[in-house]
Amino acid sequence: MLALRYRPSLPRYLATRAGVPGAGALALEEVRPPALPSPEWLPVRPRLSGICGSDQALLAGKASLYLASLTSAPFVPGHEVVGDITGGPRRGERVVLQPALGCAARGMEPACPECARGLSALCRNTADGSVSAGLQTGYCRDAGGGWSEGLVAHASQLHAVPHDLADEDAVFAEPLACALHAAAVADPQPGERVAVIGAGTIGLLTVAALRERAPAATIVCAAKHPGQAAAARRLGADDTCPPGELHGLGARLTGARRLVGHGGRELLLGGFDRVLDCVGSGASVEAAITATRPRGRVVLVGMPGELRADLAAAWLRELELRGAYGYEQDFPAAIALAARLRPGRLIDRGWPLRAFRRALREASRAARAGRVKTVFEVGA
Repeated sequence: MLALRYRPSLPRYLATRAGVPGAGALALEEVRPPALPSPEWLPVRPRLSGICGSDQALLAGKASLYLASLTSAPFVPGHEVVGDITGGPRRGERVVLQPALGCAARGMEPACPECARGLSALCRNTADGSVSAGLQTGYCRDAGGGWSEGLVAHASQLHAVPHDLADEDAVFAEPLACALHAAAVADPQPGERVAVIGAGTIGLLTVAALRERAPAATIVCAAKHPGQAAAARRLGADDTCPPGELHGLGARLTGARRLVGHGGRELLLGGFDRVLDCVGSGASVEAAITATRPRGRVVLVGMPGELRADLAAAWLRELELRGAYGYEQDFPAAIALAARLRPGRLIDRGWPLRAFRRALREASRAARAGRVKTVFEVGA
């Protein structure tokens, strides 16, 4: 079968970060289908598989080196998947993949404290058990990934897709589950003012998840491009602004005083109750902590790598800084929300695996127009 296989190495990582042409570690190969680690695992053929921002960061050499020990190479990327089970008692069932490889998938008993609470994305045993190291499908050598014609998954990872939900909507189940989890971590209260920084896939879906969780909150979104801003308003944002205008909008909305210091650095005396950073850059982290009121909450949703940021305002204002990775038991809710939102309209287009280089190039360009998701079409 065909698969896009990633073979990392430190020299390639450094060369990719330096922009050296041809240094990429991703290649299209003919490979054997992955073996089933145990009878509880099932083979799956992807129909659609999304290109995630974390995948793009990995291929651009921007992912954190701390995560390298939580993968096993070579691996096939792709963790946003809708596909068909091709064997076993559930053969023919159309499913979406919950990619976290927690204790149940690894055959670990008793479950670690996080998995026992339904937090499989935070599993402590991601380097142990019946499969090789990997936080999730798409970073694990033994499980395969969505950028291929076949992967394997533990039965607990596979959620049935309703017949009336299109593949284009179902492929958003995983990022929607992430967004619902981020909204739960932020936990906005009625009447609070909430800002979302970033309007890529995860930023837009986080806007929708916040609106779902807190109908009475005021939600604004800092969006870089007009198409993204329009999409944010459709998904529930009360207002939008370019990233450079977030502090000005925050001052008007919350009554905070806006200070401008050396080098144009902005700080609100007061500010938003909650800010969710869906970008993960040094600039976005600084914007989040300087736009949040004292003892407010900043949630890191977009995957940060190595970055440079001035955190003095977080210290000065006693901010609560939280990460939001993965999901609790959010997949049924994510599938139901996908049925209401119909997020497939956010897809730019689908690409065959053979056109992966062009697909990866076009993914970032399409996002500027609000078509924030590019997918690989593998087929039924």
